[in-house]
Amino acid sequence: MTSAIHCDLAPIVLDDLAKHSAWPKRLLGLEQFGVREKTEQEVLREFQLERWGRLLDHARTLDHPTLAEIQRISSGPSVETPCYVDGSFYLANQAQMLAAHLDLYAEVLRPHMEGATCLAELGAGFGSKLLALSMREPFAGMPLAAGEYTESGCALISLLARQLNKVAHVGRCDFRLLTTSGLDIPDGAVIFTSYAVLYVQEMSRDFVGFLRRFKPKAVIHFEPCYEYLDPQSLHGLMCRRYIELNDYTRNFATIVEQAQREGTISLRLRKNVLGNNPFLPLSILEWSPIPS
Repeated sequence: MTSAIHCDLAPIVLDDLAKHSAWPKRLLGLEQFGVREKTEQEVLREFQLERWGRLLDHARTLDHPTLAEIQRISSGPSVETPCYVDGSFYLANQAQMLAAHLDLYAEVLRPHMEGATCLAELGAGFGSKLLALSMREPFAGMPLAAGEYTESGCALISLLARQLNKVAHVGRCDFRLLTTSGLDIPDGAVIFTSYAVLYVQEMSRDFVGFLRRFKPKAVIHFEPCYEYLDPQSLHGLMCRRYIELNDYTRNFATIVEQAQREGTISLRLRKNVLGNNPFLPLSILEWSPIPS
């Protein structure tokens, strides 16, 4: 799928990244940059108060807030920045990369939807991916569930779902404590995460078991994975350093693969597929429970 967007993007090479991003100098130690610790307080400040909180405040000033309008505000100015697609680098704006992500997610999720009871996203942010997918086939008309860590994110998902006339069950989800509240996901749901688990500094070994308790039909993670970044390549080393400086999780893929080795899940992998940040490409971990 991702190769389909190549023709719309301007190709660049690894050496060009420093022309368009401040990160190469930071990653190589040429510009001072301290570790951004992902404590609970820091994550709440970034998302509860700043990112989703400000979007929610803006949405409440509008007579008819739309997903497109809130997404436009969230994405910021329409400028081209470096991105990563299937091992190559390009310049793209946020709208192009959002479309590429949605196309990829739809492609991967679609085969699991026949017989599914619900489409659920955990760590759903303000519902950008879940609600956008709900306007495509075969997701249109499917019951939705959204679990989100922040109260402002939950409120914004509910507001936008009402504007779209979508049935969405919204509740809290905490990947640190592996708990949910006010969230009802029926047996047989297709559950996905998108750039959500990386905000937990060290993922619990019980994470897969936590998701298995929902009795899902399938679980798909669209997440950056530290372990899949090649330490023998310059780009892989830079990506690893990016994750270290931002204090993102470094053991998520290890946890999922351990569940496969223990025989509790069946797992498919696609490594380092797509990223609107060239130093944070997502991998796809696609699994289904094996009955005990």
